[in-house]
Amino acid sequence: MDTFIVTERTSQYSYKSSSVALINLFFYLSFLAGAIIYYFSKYKETKLLAFNYSLVFLDSVIKIFSFIAYFNSDKLSIYGVTYIAITLLYIFISYHFITKNLNSATIDDSSLTIENNLENASNYKRFLNLSIDSFIIIVVAFGFIGYARQNDHLTTFFSYLKTAFGAKFGILIFFSIIKFLYYLMFESIFKNTPAKILTACYVTDEDGNSPDFSMILKRTILRFIPLESLSFLMGKNLHDDYSNTYVINKKRDFKIEKRYLQILSVSFLIMLVVYFCNFSEGNRF
Repeated sequence: MDTFIVTERTSQYSYKSSSVALINLFFYLSFLAGAIIYYFSKYKETKLLAFNYSLVFLDSVIKIFSFIAYFNSDKLSIYGVTYIAITLLYIFISYHFITKNLNSATIDDSSLTIENNLENASNYKRFLNLSIDSFIIIVVAFGFIGYARQNDHLTTFFSYLKTAFGAKFGILIFFSIIKFLYYLMFESIFKNTPAKILTACYVTDEDGNSPDFSMILKRTILRFIPLESLSFLMGKNLHDDYSNTYVINKKRDFKIEKRYLQILSVSFLIMLVVYFCNFSEGNRF
């Protein structure tokens, strides 16, 4: 998942870009760690690995839609066909693993776990979900913005947004589009998002069943009410309440969950600080 920061304009139509390697480094290290944890837990601990597969799924879907948007039969080659075939394979493998994780068996030691009895996710988990999902959305949006400097179609699209809505509001519209598609795709297909996979919770209806598409669409639209994302801090969850959906904890091990969430919070905070420090440094050039 490469994101780009433009550092130097080399000609009228080309730019010199530097890849934000931190994102790729984090992804590969966390993927490796997830695979190791998955193996040594005897295939029970899947959160970190499933989270990484959700990022692979997101990246692959973006590549497929980009290929379709810029498809040119005259330039189609064996390389292009192979590239799409591999990307589709990534989507299939990611989907299979994520859905396997969602339907995983209960933990054997009942003394350490609770049954899935529609226990609402805590405010701390919801804040962590909001932070991680928002960060992913920002990275994806910045990736498109950076790539737009090298792509005529995206340049035209951003020029239209700027003309129609103004520079700042146009960027806000673009971020909103990314946010809308992100939540709608993940919650309609998997009933959760990458962050929810990582914190072991998911979206359900009031009876504990998978919500239908209309419910997911409604909760996604409700997310755009001003300050709605923070409504859970006041004891309200507007996009839950008015779509009749809930964010529920999965079965979990009480002995490790608190420490797991603490480590996850600290790791995410460190990555967030380092990422934006690198981003700010890149924008100076």
